[in-house]
Amino acid sequence: MEKIIRKISFIGLSIAMFMGILDSTIVNIALPSIMNHFSANLTDTSWIVTTYVLALAIFTVTSAKLADQYGRKKLMLLGLTLFGGFSAACMFAPSLFWLSVFRFVQGVGGAIITPVVLPMGIEIFGKEKLPLITSAVGAISALAAASGPPLGGVILRYFSWHWIFGLNVPLALSSFLLISVLVKETRDETSSKKIDWLGILSLSLALFGITFGLLKGRDYGWSSLVISGSLLCGAIMIIVFILIEKRISTPMIDLKLFKIFPFTASCLVYFIIAIALICPSLIMNYFLQNVLNYSALSAALVIAPVSLTVAVAMPLGTKLAAKVGAAAVNFSGMLIVGLSLLLLALIKTNTPKIIMIIFLIVHGLGFGFANQSIVSAIKPLPKSKSGLGSGIVNTGRQLGMCLGIAILVTILNVHLDNAKQNVKTDALQTISRKTLSPDVKRTASNQVRRVFRQKEQTNSKSGKKQMQELRRNVKEAATKTERLPRPVENEYLKKMYDGSHKLSQSSEQVAERINELSRIRQTNDVKTTSSMVNAQHHITSAVSEISAGQAKITQAIALVAQTEELKETLRHIEHTKNTKITEAFSKTYIFAAAFVLFCSPIALWSEKKLR
Repeated sequence: MEKIIRKISFIGLSIAMFMGILDSTIVNIALPSIMNHFSANLTDTSWIVTTYVLALAIFTVTSAKLADQYGRKKLMLLGLTLFGGFSAACMFAPSLFWLSVFRFVQGVGGAIITPVVLPMGIEIFGKEKLPLITSAVGAISALAAASGPPLGGVILRYFSWHWIFGLNVPLALSSFLLISVLVKETRDETSSKKIDWLGILSLSLALFGITFGLLKGRDYGWSSLVISGSLLCGAIMIIVFILIEKRISTPMIDLKLFKIFPFTASCLVYFIIAIALICPSLIMNYFLQNVLNYSALSAALVIAPVSLTVAVAMPLGTKLAAKVGAAAVNFSGMLIVGLSLLLLALIKTNTPKIIMIIFLIVHGLGFGFANQSIVSAIKPLPKSKSGLGSGIVNTGRQLGMCLGIAILVTILNVHLDNAKQNVKTDALQTISRKTLSPDVKRTASNQVRRVFRQKEQTNSKSGKKQMQELRRNVKEAATKTERLPRPVENEYLKKMYDGSHKLSQSSEQVAERINELSRIRQTNDVKTTSSMVNAQHHITSAVSEISAGQAKITQAIALVAQTEELKETLRHIEHTKNTKITEAFSKTYIFAAAFVLFCSPIALWSEKKLR
């Protein structure tokens, strides 16, 4: 009976974890619908995501510490109440401002839930089951992350964006009931009940400054006073926090924990792979939607195998760690992640979908192995410090993802801007040297400048629409018959044009010769009968019609030749665009791969060496 109660208790914790992770991925797909509902722009709507991430980053460590001090069950129930209650509030938010506010409070609930699940699981099953508990939590988290976009797509198709948040209400309620009835209260008995208010304040300000600066750097500009000031204040407050914690008798975080090499190394491993996770979750998603024009749901289904593979790889990594050690598994996981990023760098616009999915599966395998760093981080800590350790590790993950967004998206945008400029220059040069009429050249050049006038396309539909407009306007200009050029590139059409042009000239010469003979007869007073006049008139008319028809044939050949030349021009521009844009993504993946591989030796210190 006791085993059944333990399993049902852990189901309650699993529901809480599933809900918290699900909400971080399911909301992204609803942003366009929310943007349309409130008639807002993308920058304002993105605050829905920003406020949630800010709350997670700021309050995760604090929540873990308070849970250790005053009871994990109490904090978990409070977190579930906040999360479920403000999920319902998000459903009925009257404006985008209030929706962002409600999301922040919902994020506070998520910050309480996330770090408490692991120590509560350890209390239920014992620390000797830590690898199994961590694998289960990791698998549930990965499954939730994978389920978010597809489930969100289904909800948006049959219901409305309000139910993206409404889905959390029954989940929170069921988890609340199971935990409140079946789970016993636990706390860190060695921890003082005295709250380190200065530590909480300084750490919260530090995390807010760093997280806000990283998340909104692109919107405000990295050199802006807001972002530079935010990052500087964050760095200063980190120093202030360390000074406070060294001098206070009851510190919020015992800094001696970071002297435990396996803990610190494992936190760094988790931080690094969180940065790398941005590549499939954000960079690859951007490529699928904005370059390949996949729908949000289709892109989510392509990326979903990453999380599904993590759900399988974590238990496998746990078994391997029991045989060869966590350090070896963490190290191999980082190597596989680096390899997968190099594989992603090989993706082109014509790469088959199945190949992309295979590369993403490799990434999920490496990420699942490297996720053993959660186990190796908590394992060397005293059981009483598992909650605080979990909070630190999860905060590291949040900061890693924020840093990954800041660095990798910035690198991608720099390469994309360079690629677009190169494509624009090459397109204008190609149009200039191609055999096209002046009107077509002028129209095509103006359209190319218009397409590339925007520094950044906000979505794939706008870019696709502009390319369609470019093709339509250029093709319309190509139907005009004024000043058509002589075919040069196509040898067959060139010979036809020259032959038709010569026939047209010959017909005109015949007509001129007949008219000349007529004038000679009139000058020499040669008598002409009416029949001769009629015959001459008919011959002249026939020759004129032949000449006009031949001119039309010549014109038609020139139009066909120009159309073929124009198609070749557009194909060349499209090919150059695809090549340069994919190179921009490839360079971003290569940078991320180099970073992960360079840092991978850290994983070798993520496990205590046995003497």
